[in-house]
Amino acid sequence: MKSYPQKYQASDFVFFLHIPKTAGTSITQALQSTFPETTTLSPTQINNVRHHPIEIFENAELLCGHFTHDVYSKRLPKQPNFILTFLRGPLRHYVSTFFHLRVDPDFTYTTRITQDRDLSHTIHAAVQSMELADFVHYEHSPLFDNFQTRYLVKGMSSDYQGVADKQLLPVAQQMLMELPFFGLTERFSESLEILADVMQMKQGLRQISTNAARNKPRDFSLDPATENEVRQRTSADIALYDMANKTFSARYAAYAAAKKTG
Repeated sequence: MKSYPQKYQASDFVFFLHIPKTAGTSITQALQSTFPETTTLSPTQINNVRHHPIEIFENAELLCGHFTHDVYSKRLPKQPNFILTFLRGPLRHYVSTFFHLRVDPDFTYTTRITQDRDLSHTIHAAVQSMELADFVHYEHSPLFDNFQTRYLVKGMSSDYQGVADKQLLPVAQQMLMELPFFGLTERFSESLEILADVMQMKQGLRQISTNAARNKPRDFSLDPATENEVRQRTSADIALYDMANKTFSARYAAYAAAKKTG
């Protein structure tokens, strides 16, 4: 297991594994503001590697996005060595994902949950007439069970295709602990503080808020039966997040104590 914090070095190639609906767009913009545009890879470049000079990828310093290990390991001549991510409270994440499905017909396709664009559009159309209580019983809703556990593993490895969520949990936990940094959406400001420290940014990171669920009612709440169903569907995510929250709390306390005495 890597020591923490693992400080960023100027020669590192940073990959922000953007797990969908975890405030990743805000993190992406904050990171991009600190790196030269010429060394920041865009999704278009990753998806069209052959149409760009090889030097762009050899000199890359930052990559952000919904890219899985299968994608970047095969397309990039230089592999990221400094990977970071964010997690979000599983119930809030599940709700946010549901409402985002209503507004983005390509969501499950562009985030590689499914490689079938037609299925992505089918899910989007079906969700328009559903409440969350109906969605948990929808035939395609299992695609979103333990979303963050699955996405973390898929984002960092090609070795666990078809593995059950219960078996993926310890894999995801180990992967998370070995990252140079991970943050929590619910502790966003504190996460940015530690990330700036890990990346040795004297100016800190500017907090940006973007891409909130656009049609989620502000007063939305889960009824007890639906909440229980969501908890069952996100049991691995809940265990992963609980571990992450405890670890983050200890790390932030150590960081704050060091900052105070330093």
